[in-house]
Amino acid sequence: MKTSVAIQCIVLLACMALCTSLPPPRCRCVKTSKSVRIALIAQIKVHEPRPHCNKREVIVTLKNGREQCLDPESKFTKELLKKLNQKKNTIVIYETTTASATLPESSRSTLHV
Repeated sequence: MKTSVAIQCIVLLACMALCTSLPPPRCRCVKTSKSVRIALIAQIKVHEPRPHCNKREVIVTLKNGREQCLDPESKFTKELLKKLNQKKNTIVIYETTTASATLPESSRSTLHV
């Protein structure tokens, strides 16, 4: 009986260690920007609200590889997503999972907001 309790304790401790070792998923955007230079944007990711983050997140990857969060309620972001949806070679998909849109080379310099 004592070994059974000891085994249960070990299993419980192992489960607790496993559950607490991974950080809980959370929102990626703590700080947002109102806008960014369009010529610097390489990719746009739109994360719709999900169980671990109840807000919409718009994350742009710049040509230098740095990621920057945009304010999804700013006029710039709304116009950018609207224009991307209108472009022939660019698709922005809004899902609860990660979706991305890459700006075509031709539209990077001509896309004005």
